[in-house]
Amino acid sequence: MKTLQKIVLPALVGVIVAVVYFEYFAPKSDLGDFSKFGESEINKRINVLVVKEQKFARNKNGDIFSFIVRDRKNKIVFVSMREPVPEKIKKAEVVELFGHLHGNNFAAASVKIIK
Repeated sequence: MKTLQKIVLPALVGVIVAVVYFEYFAPKSDLGDFSKFGESEINKRINVLVVKEQKFARNKNGDIFSFIVRDRKNKIVFVSMREPVPEKIKKAEVVELFGHLHGNNFAAASVKIIK
């Protein structure tokens, strides 16, 4: 009986920790909706698709600093950054943006590749 308790209790705790992690903390690739942003200066996170058909704008050093994305309602938005974006963004499907929206322009403070 005691050996059963030594195996079952840690296994149960491990399952609970795994469920909490995958439900709340693991990155999700579900696309967001730009209509929830409004016109405020408050930075929020949103997952979007990178539109690869459009060209990536570069600065004079050749670094990518802007690109086009699409949300789940197919709204297309121009994303601009102060810091250069990694070249991996060209192969990314879904990215997480952190920033705020002004009309059809998204001022991103950071970009994280999700998928």
